[in-house]
Amino acid sequence: MPTFILGFAAGAYWLQTQAALPAHAGATLVVACLACLLAGYALRHQHALLRLFSALTGGIILGFFWAAWLAQLALAPQLALADEGRDITVTGIIASLPYHFEQGVRFNFVVEKAVGAPVPPLIALSWYKGFRDEVTNVVGDVQPGERWQLTVRLQRPHGNANPMGFDYEVWLLEQGVRATGYVRPQPRADTPNVRLDSFVVSFGNVVEACRAALRARIERSLAGKPYAGVIVALVVGDQRAIALVKDN
Repeated sequence: MPTFILGFAAGAYWLQTQAALPAHAGATLVVACLACLLAGYALRHQHALLRLFSALTGGIILGFFWAAWLAQLALAPQLALADEGRDITVTGIIASLPYHFEQGVRFNFVVEKAVGAPVPPLIALSWYKGFRDEVTNVVGDVQPGERWQLTVRLQRPHGNANPMGFDYEVWLLEQGVRATGYVRPQPRADTPNVRLDSFVVSFGNVVEACRAALRARIERSLAGKPYAGVIVALVVGDQRAIALVKDN
């Protein structure tokens, strides 16, 4: 078993060195599992060295295609290039602590329904007050767990390619976010930006709502204090306000 585990880890690492994912990783993984089971049964009475080699080889193959299959699952929800920059009406849930900044608010959004184009299940949205210093839009008071209908424009995740710098695209992939965009300030009259439900009950929504309530209470209690962002980060894990401390 230790030899198989080492081989499995080596196979997963091997995948990370590849320039592209193998085709049909899921089907190949099933075939490889069956082959390893049959090989293990056939070699159960053979020489120990042969069994060791078989376990190592089987672990490498399974680790490689297991990692490839998971990678394909993570990359599968993808916005089509033709749908970038189009107006799309989405209905879904506010799935993260909203981050309020000078120009508006940012949040993750779990898509339940999309009209106009297929959309990944989790997207990151910004809702701006206006563009180029022109305040022309009323930003909604979004809170975790609320269901909203929004008209948005999306793009595939993009980040700056700075050596040894923060990899924004990888970070979004780790969060499961497969598209980013912004809320349109003036959608059509038949598809307004509107809150549909004040709270949708689920375990994740309850957790995020509790975090939001704690953050709001801390910010009220420590209003004007330069260390308020640090306290929020320590209590609820939201580090985004710490940058404000540095700027001041």
